Amino acid sequence: MSDLPLLGRGRAADVFDLGGGRVLRRYRTTQRASVEREARAMRHLREHGAPVPEVFSADGVDIVMERLDGPTMLDALKSKPWRAGALGRELFALHERIHRIPAGDIDLRRFSDGDSILHLDLHPDNVILTATGPMIIDWSNVALGDPLADVMNTWMVMVTSSPDNVPRLIRPVLGRIRRSLTDGFIEQTPLDNDARRWIGRVCKQRLLDPNVRDDERVRVHALAAQTGVTATNC
Repeated sequence: MSDLPLLGRGRAADVFDLGGGRVLRRYRTTQRASVEREARAMRHLREHGAPVPEVFSADGVDIVMERLDGPTMLDALKSKPWRAGALGRELFALHERIHRIPAGDIDLRRFSDGDSILHLDLHPDNVILTATGPMIIDWSNVALGDPLADVMNTWMVMVTSSPDNVPRLIRPVLGRIRRSLTDGFIEQTPLDNDARRWIGRVCKQRLLDPNVRDDERVRVHALAAQTGVTATNC
């Protein structure tokens, strides 16, 4: 891939420009079943009107898909931090849009009871703000289950993650921006017993992710303690 321009490097995959409006997303570990599942889900979602890039092929550790132009929602947050609350609400609306799409008989792994399609990593860095509207990327964790699990997973990730390349000017107020973003996202979801039940599950899943950093693990444990989830459960 050294002859292809590198467009981006995430924690688990690299994205290369193939030209002709296409990109190659290549995972660094072998996960054929995951790649095929991701492509299958994206095609199904797109057929039902979801804001998802077109998939052209999927094989081995590679997915070839439509190139999207525009900043991520996270980039928009860094450049316009005063929009944090509005971006949080927009992110919640994207969850609702995905959860309304019928799963039908699509073959996906099951995360929990429930028949909604879950992204399970739908945070601001996985939303591209294109000229025609937001588009959702990175469907590697896609599964079927309870929509509340998806919402609580995103909330947990945003509360505990360490964003890269934070502009120097907003570092002193990063905590305030994070709270505005997460408050906007969660304002329609009461943190009741149902939500707390999912916090334990998504915390546990987060800690099993090898790409999670040490400081993020500390925050995950702190969040669990704050919401009454015991360490043994997460």
